[in-house]
Amino acid sequence: MTKRPWWLAFSAVSAGALALGGCQSAATRVYTLEVAAPATRVRYDQALAVRIDNLSVPAGWDRIEILRPSGSGTLKISDFDHWSASLRQAARQALSADLSERLPPGSVVYPRLPLPPGALGIDVDILEFSFVGSRASMQASWVITPAAGGATAAGATATGATVAQRSEALLQEAMPSTQPAAVVRAWSDLIGQLADRIAADVAAPRAEN
Repeated sequence: MTKRPWWLAFSAVSAGALALGGCQSAATRVYTLEVAAPATRVRYDQALAVRIDNLSVPAGWDRIEILRPSGSGTLKISDFDHWSASLRQAARQALSADLSERLPPGSVVYPRLPLPPGALGIDVDILEFSFVGSRASMQASWVITPAAGGATAAGATATGATVAQRSEALLQEAMPSTQPAAVVRAWSDLIGQLADRIAADVAAPRAEN
């Protein structure tokens, strides 16, 4: 068996180390959904507690990696651009924070807290999030229902608010870039628009009393 010179073996080891170093992954960037400024703050006479009980997002989007549009019209996974939590969890928390900006102080109960008697629970289904040209679109549906034990006759809660339901609202927002940061901004702005709609629905029955 022929022995290689020591310097040749050292060179091979060094080259392997350099190759492994070059294969190290780039730093992962983590993004959170930001609170969107309200179109208006909703006002009503009496405080009415509300909580986002459930929120779903399209199955392909419910992942830690951020998706963004590619040139072929499909979605591309950004391996090094991540949400701070699963998108479903992040969107539920962001929507709660957005509602807090739109409803009277103390009205919003955050997801992990118990729902007070007579309060309203809100179920949200984000049916679709898509890109067309330089615009992002969100199609969503939600139902507002009284808490268990808080209902009275004629479908009203103990505080007088009727059950409200809206289906498949189409929301749109400009998205001038396809970079992950622009996708995050579009999600934040569209969830803010969704909060505007839900806040108006929560307050509408109160305005009739």
